[in-house]
Amino acid sequence: MSLKKDTVTGVLTKHPFIISALLVLVVLLGTGMQISSNVTVCAVMVCGYLLIIGYGIYLRKTKRLSDEALIALIFAMGFVVRLGYVLYTDINTRQCDLGEFREGTYNLMHSGYILYIRDKFSLPDADIRNLGQFYHPPFHYFVCAVFLKIYELLLPKGMHNYEALQALSMLWTQYALIMVFKNIKLLGVRKEHHVAAAYVVSAFPAFMLMSASVNNDILSIMLFFTGFYFGLKWFKGGSWRHILLSALAIGFGMMTKIAVGIIAFPLGFLFIVKLLKDITDKKEKRGGKTFLQLVAFGVICAPLGLWYQVRNYIKYGVPITYVLRSDNIYQDLSGYTPMQRLFGFYGFPIEDYYMNLGSDGEKDYNIFIAQVKTALFGGENCRDDLLMSMAGYALLIVFLAMIIVALIGLIYTVVTIRKRGFVWEDLSMVVLAITEVVSVVSFSLKYPHICSQDFRYSTPLLLCSTVFYLMAGEIKIPGAKDSLMPKLVKNLALAFFALSILFYTILWTYVKGAVTVIG
Repeated sequence: MSLKKDTVTGVLTKHPFIISALLVLVVLLGTGMQISSNVTVCAVMVCGYLLIIGYGIYLRKTKRLSDEALIALIFAMGFVVRLGYVLYTDINTRQCDLGEFREGTYNLMHSGYILYIRDKFSLPDADIRNLGQFYHPPFHYFVCAVFLKIYELLLPKGMHNYEALQALSMLWTQYALIMVFKNIKLLGVRKEHHVAAAYVVSAFPAFMLMSASVNNDILSIMLFFTGFYFGLKWFKGGSWRHILLSALAIGFGMMTKIAVGIIAFPLGFLFIVKLLKDITDKKEKRGGKTFLQLVAFGVICAPLGLWYQVRNYIKYGVPITYVLRSDNIYQDLSGYTPMQRLFGFYGFPIEDYYMNLGSDGEKDYNIFIAQVKTALFGGENCRDDLLMSMAGYALLIVFLAMIIVALIGLIYTVVTIRKRGFVWEDLSMVVLAITEVVSVVSFSLKYPHICSQDFRYSTPLLLCSTVFYLMAGEIKIPGAKDSLMPKLVKNLALAFFALSILFYTILWTYVKGAVTVIG
């Protein structure tokens, strides 16, 4: 018997971007993105969970809980936990190089950059190598500045609420995860794995942290996934609309953070494949059109993405790929060899599964271990709380199991690639995985600091890793039931989803103990 469609989840599925924006706007106007009582925030979160679960039960009893409806509810749960996290996380907590917002003071951190653009609506006329975070392209700061200008019209004269900027981070995070899911569906992952995909993506821990982080990471990540999605749509259909949207998304992404340019490898691979196929197809004769579309892509994307770097190079001789080096002596890893950085093992995960940032004498120097830790916990350290440590350890073990399954899925994808109808799409994911691994290793070795190993610099791995993880669900093991691998993939994803929500729901209870700084 076919399932009946549900109106509520149908609307959520059809208009996720509009619904998300409206919800964030309501919360912004109602709370200013901050509630002083963490207990109140937690109560709101729990009520949200119960409402979603209760509605899911109702849909099941009325035979309207389709996979599409379940996916909508899963993303709703992810939205609630991120919203709660934003509301109990103030603008001075778990931020990355944000600095302090002080009117009339333009520090060299992200906060000073935002205020400078808001007040002067211009870029500083100076060598950005002497200006800290001002080396970043300005799009994120321009968006934040315009947002503050508009929002402050609603406040009493002379009053400021910088917490409101978290509304943008919250919205970009929601959009980024929606785009990851849309990419997964477009890449040819079987429909029966879409629920597992929603479990993995909708409450991924690193995106909890970025939903309250007021820097340029999450906007650049959202634009990366958006640009890839429209590029993939163009690869499949060849429309002008999709290639132009891809060019705009990637151009603005690089104007947010130059690292978005790494998309040139997986997406460029698809572009070259399509161009060669269309040129050699004598029946359709689409080679000329495809070439013109790629020229238009370059004409739009390159100036948008590189003008700031070119400006600084022409005016001050700043290298196009200039990156600010950390001066934190506690995070310095230059004393470790490349072999230690790649293969050094130090009791992980049994003894130590939160980040060691050097201030207490211990340092996480293995790049891949640091990637795992920051993907789950960022730089957070909950060692001195039993409840948080147990929840974190359970989350870590499940995540490690998922990584093993994803690696198996990667091997399976490569071995069986010719049997599937998505050869080039699968290969683009392999290219993306290789590109990101090489990128994070080279970046971490070139800039030997603990912070250089953060997962936020390699978040596109979420897309290809999730695809490989889901591909493992197609493996048939001789002598085992055909449902074994699909069940394993779905159940691990469900456990990951539940533990991620648990950890970030109760994180407000954690009070960090004193840290002894080692000189």
